[in-house]
Amino acid sequence: MQPIEFSNIAEQVLLFIADTIESLDHDGSIDIDFNNDMINISTNKGIFVINKHSASMQIWLASPISGPYHFSYTNGKWRSHTGSELFEILTNELQIQFKK
Repeated sequence: MQPIEFSNIAEQVLLFIADTIESLDHDGSIDIDFNNDMINISTNKGIFVINKHSASMQIWLASPISGPYHFSYTNGKWRSHTGSELFEILTNELQIQFKK
């Protein structure tokens, strides 16, 4: 993958993540700050940080629940070296925020 292609795909994913969380957070319990290719998601469980790491062509996630992950774009999905998928991890770890 060329750097410009990585940059475009990663930016689209970060924007999708921020927009999706904002649209699902009906009670305003999550604070999202999206700036300079980095998302900070402040929840009652801590702060999640998701950023584009251009040098390695990865998206990095720091989770207050499960720790750090590095995701590479493979076959249309963002996966860690262990096979974990970015959206699956985020969904599982943030779903508690949307439960009443």
